[in-house]
Amino acid sequence: MTPFMAIAPDGPRSTGLRQLRHDLLNPLNVLMGACGALTSSDLSDAQRAWVRMIESATRRVHGIIDNLESYRQQPEMDGQARLADLCSIAAARVGKPFDRGLLVSAIERVAGRRRLRILLVDDSPELATLVRTYLGDTGWDLDVVETGEGAVAQATTERYDVVLMDIDLPGLDGATAAHAIRAADLARGVSPTPVIAMTAFDPDSSSAPPPRPDRAEDDDLVHIDDPEIAPLVPQFIEHRKAEVAMYREALAGGELGRIQSSAHKMKGTGRGYGLDVVSRLGGELEVATHEKDIPRMTELIDELDAYLQRVRITT
Repeated sequence: MTPFMAIAPDGPRSTGLRQLRHDLLNPLNVLMGACGALTSSDLSDAQRAWVRMIESATRRVHGIIDNLESYRQQPEMDGQARLADLCSIAAARVGKPFDRGLLVSAIERVAGRRRLRILLVDDSPELATLVRTYLGDTGWDLDVVETGEGAVAQATTERYDVVLMDIDLPGLDGATAAHAIRAADLARGVSPTPVIAMTAFDPDSSSAPPPRPDRAEDDDLVHIDDPEIAPLVPQFIEHRKAEVAMYREALAGGELGRIQSSAHKMKGTGRGYGLDVVSRLGGELEVATHEKDIPRMTELIDELDAYLQRVRITT
């Protein structure tokens, strides 16, 4: 197995890019040399599959290195493009917020009603709690990781029947993680693990949020008829009250990204806890933050604060 070629003198004009290519190629050559040594040794079929996967990934990185200049000229992939990328290999899509029936139905459509092992990839602990509660009486086993890197590590060392993948993850995004899991499955010679994309309204898209309904007194009295969800709602409300204080602090400090990330999670979980108004306000706050509309953000934070003080829960 031949190491990659060194950079020719007539490479990229940029000294920075030339140095970056040099620095990346050095460890890649080490990896390729290690793959060559390993394939000539006595390996099990599983170990040989892993070596092939590393070799394939290393060659792909080399191709990226060869085209570094073109990457500088491309715009950053926005939320809508990441969603399309994830959905291109997903077996199904579940929009946030979702209810128990919608989630279970989507899982059964792609994996059947047998005993399942499921991996949830989402950085919202409260959404993970919802999913665990929804699936509690199905007999399915659920593991949870919060990052794309964790998803790849978990899904390439353990076998899952379904992966529930959020798109907006810290670090490695959901689309990239899903592609990495698919590549690992192919390298191991196993059937691709079905991925269900879990997505909410994306402020990067051209779609407008749903029309705002007129305020009704009924919104302030919320009946929770799910006996498993009802005990979780008071704590969910207290967490949102704490977030209101965080929103005000972050707004004063210009930390808009912090607000947008939190509002995105709130949008995806509120309805699951029976609080449609919280999901709606989270969605509107996410859009306002994306647009850097400070007066609108202030108005929405005040409205959320007032609602959380008024709302009453019945079971």
